[in-house]
Amino acid sequence: MKIALFDWTVEGHHSRYVRRFSEVLGPRANLIVAVPEEISPEVSDLPVKYFPLGSKRPRPDSSQSLSDQNRELAITEVDLFERVVEEVRPDHIIHMCADPIIRRMVYRPTYNVPVTLCIFHPRAHYFASYRSLLPPGELMRAWFQEYLVMRWRQRLDAYAIFTLDQEAVRRWSLRKGAPAFYLPEPPLEAIADLPAFRERSGCIIYGYLFAQKGIGRLRRAVAQCPSPIRVILAGNADPTYQPALMSHVSAMHGSGATIDLRCWQHNEHEGLAALAEARCAVLPYIRHYGMSRVLLEASVAGTPVIAHNFGLLGHLVEKHGIGEVVDCSNPRAFSKVLNKFCSDEGLIQSYSNSLSRFADNFSRSVFERAILAPWPELSY
Repeated sequence: MKIALFDWTVEGHHSRYVRRFSEVLGPRANLIVAVPEEISPEVSDLPVKYFPLGSKRPRPDSSQSLSDQNRELAITEVDLFERVVEEVRPDHIIHMCADPIIRRMVYRPTYNVPVTLCIFHPRAHYFASYRSLLPPGELMRAWFQEYLVMRWRQRLDAYAIFTLDQEAVRRWSLRKGAPAFYLPEPPLEAIADLPAFRERSGCIIYGYLFAQKGIGRLRRAVAQCPSPIRVILAGNADPTYQPALMSHVSAMHGSGATIDLRCWQHNEHEGLAALAEARCAVLPYIRHYGMSRVLLEASVAGTPVIAHNFGLLGHLVEKHGIGEVVDCSNPRAFSKVLNKFCSDEGLIQSYSNSLSRFADNFSRSVFERAILAPWPELSY
């Protein structure tokens, strides 16, 4: 079978998904990976063929109309996708991140090849499933996305749909159309030499540091902690966010906190090592939609998490007992939970078994079975 993977985006975890999909499908199929030049090194050592898409998907310019730019980018991306279909002529093609372009794809003519889409941010079910309210405007967008998914699943070329939200899979499966499958986070590499930090301290925010990361909410909570704590901020910082980031750092330092700022792109080992230094990882993301890889990384590092009580993230933390959820927009409530984790040396041990069990849900074998589920003929 000739299978094509398509992804025009580089930021975030896109390269990791492309590599992990390729590791599973490459030995089993004639795999063509259509990605920008920036991602191509991720698959250069694997048994795949590379179809160059040129430069990566550009970031919108915040000084201009975002809706106009997003529309033009979506049209360009769908055109690129169709070019791959026409030139590669695969037996199957997988779009690795269809959230930004599903609206455009639904209204294009049917492709002459089965198509599987990955949808990362379904959220229309958040109130029914997680008792999480969406603002009116966002609720309209969520239901419009749900409508587009329904329309897509009815197309003759729709083969399957992947998503990281098991509840979305369950709800979509109640309706007729192309089958929906759960996509777990890709597994971490085996880390044999992860440092064993006997004396953890403080908290950590890990990952891409930008406005939606919730550092301002952490700053307000730190200001109310009864005793000074250590704060690790680890990850590449958005250049436009640098002034705000340094303002938050200065404010937390002024509250007595010890700030460990590590503004660089961490590889997997560096990230796990940083998480293993802290007593808790904080995810104060307000209205975050979808999964966060930090949950998996923290669980592998044996570090419990504090998450905002909203959506899929809050649900997973509570369901699996890997930390606590709190209203992170309430500085006093957030501070109380934060202080509990940072001041109690023995608390982390009470979460070790739950963290280990949660990490087991994202093993290499679990991921492989999930990827192959739509194509049982490729299993061996």
